[in-house]
Amino acid sequence: MTTLTNSMNGLPRRNSVQRAFIASKTVANVLAQVKPASTRQLVDLPSTATMEEAFDVLLAEDILSVPVYQLDSDQHTKKYLTIVSVLDLLKLLNDNTDKSVLLKPLAEAAGRTAESSQLVSVRPTDSLEYVMELFSTHTAHRVLVLQDTTPILLSQMDIVKYLQAHNHALGPILDLTTPTIVDHAKQRRHAEHPLVSLNYRRTAMDAFLQLAQSRVGAMAIVDDEDDMVGELSPENLRGLNRDRYDALQKPVVMYLKESQGDLYPPLTCHDRFTLSQLMTAFVLRKAHRLWWIDEQGHVKGVITLSDFLGTFLDTSISL
Repeated sequence: MTTLTNSMNGLPRRNSVQRAFIASKTVANVLAQVKPASTRQLVDLPSTATMEEAFDVLLAEDILSVPVYQLDSDQHTKKYLTIVSVLDLLKLLNDNTDKSVLLKPLAEAAGRTAESSQLVSVRPTDSLEYVMELFSTHTAHRVLVLQDTTPILLSQMDIVKYLQAHNHALGPILDLTTPTIVDHAKQRRHAEHPLVSLNYRRTAMDAFLQLAQSRVGAMAIVDDEDDMVGELSPENLRGLNRDRYDALQKPVVMYLKESQGDLYPPLTCHDRFTLSQLMTAFVLRKAHRLWWIDEQGHVKGVITLSDFLGTFLDTSISL
């Protein structure tokens, strides 16, 4: 594994309100507000931990990824190798659908996505702008903050919470509406987010395998009229163990009801939603995506945290 470090020092400082604010802040500023010292307990796992153990920890801690380490020769010092997410675990499941896959070590899950193929790390002195660039254009969803004491995991959601706390300093960009945000996100990616849907009658196993083989982070679950009734993402695998493995053969909506306690409606937005409202929805609902729907309730697109953060750095947006 390699470590991605700050190669973007000297980024041009731009004059817009939000860019001036972002350029003036560092990782340390973010941590001081959203992760005060008293809450900075790092949840990690050894590379020998099993996939089943990882699913249990991810559910218990309500997280989507975990740093993976191995002990050095003296068995006392941790060397962090990568950050494994539920998507990595899903892709490992895709290679072997027998329940014995849950006993495979995390070392076999690492590298199955671009993000886990290298350890993405930053320092407290790195700029907020640099981290937002990583989160919006470099496939990273979380980074490990290396410091003199225990490392800290910093996520996209942490940055969104920080921006929300300082929304008064972000200026007119917060008035942008959903169509403009989606359009500029397409231009930054040079492609659309492909919309993938599945019928609610499909088994959970079929649905997860389709998700593992796609290029999307979540799929819309639709009824026979193509109306969206739910969503499926890798995080819905959390808590999976050998005793519950047969539940994957049930219809996906039944699997979700049993694993979540209910089939929760997807979080949506419409044309009139502003960037400010999107930010509030992401933070208050702890959402990782918002589905863009039309007046009839049909899905037009999806806005991810990467799209949201990238909007603040988009030089082509004129205000």
